[in-house]
Amino acid sequence: MRAARRDLEEGEYNLALFHAEQALQLCTKYKLYLKYGDYPKTHKLKELLEALRQSYDAVIIDLLEDAYIGSRYLPVRYSAETARRAVAEVERLMREMGCLS
Repeated sequence: MRAARRDLEEGEYNLALFHAEQALQLCTKYKLYLKYGDYPKTHKLKELLEALRQSYDAVIIDLLEDAYIGSRYLPVRYSAETARRAVAEVERLMREMGCLS
């Protein structure tokens, strides 16, 4: 999340979304590992969060799933407000799951 926050400060909103998505994906996979020992491989945040029975903002998670690919490969530009809201939601989720203090 440090990278996502730094990206926000530097105006790199696409990268902020990418780093936030990666942080949340790693957090959920870690929690699934602790709970089940193993879990089928996927990059779908909704699937990972639902496996943990974690509530989430579906609009933000849809955005993050799109940004996983779009921020790197497609000519898309995310706004400062979009990136701030997404990073805030990821931080909230990670705090609830115990991955962020």
